[in-house]
Amino acid sequence: MKIHSKQINHTPMVMVLILLLFFPGFSPVSALNETRDYSRPDEVNKRIMQIKQQGGQAVKIHKLTSSPGGSDLLMLEIGSETGSESRKNPAILVAGNMDGTRPITTEAALYLAEKVISDRSSYTDLTWFILPMGNPDAHSRFFENIIYVDSRNFAPHNDDMDEFTDEDPYNDLDGNGVISKMRVKSPEGTWIPVSGDPRLMRKAEYKDGEKGIYKIYDEGIDDDGDGEYNEDGKGGTNVNANFPHLFEPFKAQSGPYPGSTPEVYAILKFAFEHPEIAMSFSFGSTNFLLTPPRGGRQGSVDMDKISIPEEMAKMMGFDHTRTYTMQEIMEKVQPMLPAGMEVDESMIASFLGLGAVVNPMQEDLVFYNSISEEYKKYLEEKAGKSERMDPASAKDGSFELWSYYHLGVPVFSMDLWGVPKKEEEKKESSGITVESLEKMNSDGFIALGEEKISQFLKESGAPAEFSADRVIAMVKGGQVTPSQMAGMMKQMPKPAGDAKKGDPGEQALLAFSDEVLGGAGFIDWKPYSHPDLGEVEIGGFKPYSDINPPAEMMDSLLDLHVPFVFELVKKMPELMISEVKTEERGAGIYALDIWVENKGFLPFCTQMGKRNKIPAPAIITLDGDGLEFLSGKKRTPIQELDGKKAVKQTWLIRADKNTTLNIKLDSKTAGHDSKQIKLGE
Repeated sequence: MKIHSKQINHTPMVMVLILLLFFPGFSPVSALNETRDYSRPDEVNKRIMQIKQQGGQAVKIHKLTSSPGGSDLLMLEIGSETGSESRKNPAILVAGNMDGTRPITTEAALYLAEKVISDRSSYTDLTWFILPMGNPDAHSRFFENIIYVDSRNFAPHNDDMDEFTDEDPYNDLDGNGVISKMRVKSPEGTWIPVSGDPRLMRKAEYKDGEKGIYKIYDEGIDDDGDGEYNEDGKGGTNVNANFPHLFEPFKAQSGPYPGSTPEVYAILKFAFEHPEIAMSFSFGSTNFLLTPPRGGRQGSVDMDKISIPEEMAKMMGFDHTRTYTMQEIMEKVQPMLPAGMEVDESMIASFLGLGAVVNPMQEDLVFYNSISEEYKKYLEEKAGKSERMDPASAKDGSFELWSYYHLGVPVFSMDLWGVPKKEEEKKESSGITVESLEKMNSDGFIALGEEKISQFLKESGAPAEFSADRVIAMVKGGQVTPSQMAGMMKQMPKPAGDAKKGDPGEQALLAFSDEVLGGAGFIDWKPYSHPDLGEVEIGGFKPYSDINPPAEMMDSLLDLHVPFVFELVKKMPELMISEVKTEERGAGIYALDIWVENKGFLPFCTQMGKRNKIPAPAIITLDGDGLEFLSGKKRTPIQELDGKKAVKQTWLIRADKNTTLNIKLDSKTAGHDSKQIKLGE
């Protein structure tokens, strides 16, 4: 790492030490976008083929579809049941880089697949479906000659709704191979440089009397002459905004309807053809392990103020002129239902057409929060305590939200890396006040030394031309005494507080670029004569610098984070028959009690899954010659069972003594068990 002398201070040293601790094997780097170590789309698929060769019969490759740009969407299936029509093992669905902007997450999915095939015990009773590159078109942009960040695939789309398509892309005006920003002075400007570091920009605060100076554009020209810049580039649909849950219609990047892009349609189809999927995992832009799924979304219906249509209200005994809470409706409806049938929110929401759930269920947040604390402790034990900027929130229409709200399974995500928080440099006080200065003689003032006097002048807000060496010379020459200097300082305006520093994320990113990347993450502003805008400056952060780490950090990041996936697997729900009791009641009648236990930490199923009635319930089946069921049924569903809990099921049956009773417990997502007993023993 090249550091100029003027850059050396405590903050860079602290930053490097943190990175050395947090990323074992990390070494400071001096370049960004070192793509040789990240895999291009064709290289990703070659590595998938290599994993197939290494795994042999345990590995199968599914070609889900081809992207609009012509890349194959390949999914790895790893397990002992690969190729089998009959499946008993639960499965995990893993998706990498659905946004297409984080090559590190594709590497994480490949790394996970290699780890799985290297240990047979990791797939003996479990199937892995691993999609390393969910958005290959966007992924490919990282490797293009002109680099810019865009999550859309290569499906043509007329973004500006004129008579042409994809006709106004970004333009690399300064020829440096990346698309950055342009700033141009304008009377209509809304941006100003950040005080203390004019490389950064922030919005002018009009309430504080600030006047904007600059307009900011993405680098490029108005190719189609419509007065807009770069508004209709190549693409397409953002694959990670095209899933059904909270899909945003009428937005260019969302696509015309959920599942409209081939990548998403293929994933939806595959998932619903494999009901054994019990957990989902995303390597992408979010991190549900650091920040559990967030609520706060405003749904279309306030569940505390539900109006009931007049006809329904009359039929059910409600007052259509007032509103009800969901709980009030459930309590009133329950007595109307047949015995054994319980009302729940999904039933009411469906009946009244109240729309989709938009926030995570509170019961599910219990296990999310618990696992988050465990993960943070794991990271601290492995790499030491460190702070980073918060990961992104899940986008509407994303894979993560669809997995939780539609598949009803626990979904976890990792973004693998985030910009380290900027270490605020601790400023030492000079310890000098105007009052103490007033009492000093000249010799005492000079004895303070240049460093302490310089600090005092800064604290006091002295003009920049009054440097420490100049003031000392003035005191030595008798031009001013400390008492006179104190008098002048009393007349000076008080120094302003901390200047507005702009966006904290940009502050942290700039510090990371300066102190760790040797400045490679930021392009200094340079003048350029723009054909339309006149004199502009081109510069700003390099694409991907805030969302993807330098390749040199990749191995240590994967080694640190990905193994925690196997810790999550250990928490999956696992059902078993823990105990069976029979009691002979006479006349060939037997009371039968069976306890089913969930040995796993995670519930079977999530509260969201319960609401959606997905996944399928576990089934207890009783089989034997001549069985007559007096109470209970031959097939009994178990809809839910919290982690580390057991539930008792009871039957009354008539059968001959010593009849062999076969008890089977079957679940597509939580395992299988069986027991055999003889009645009367």
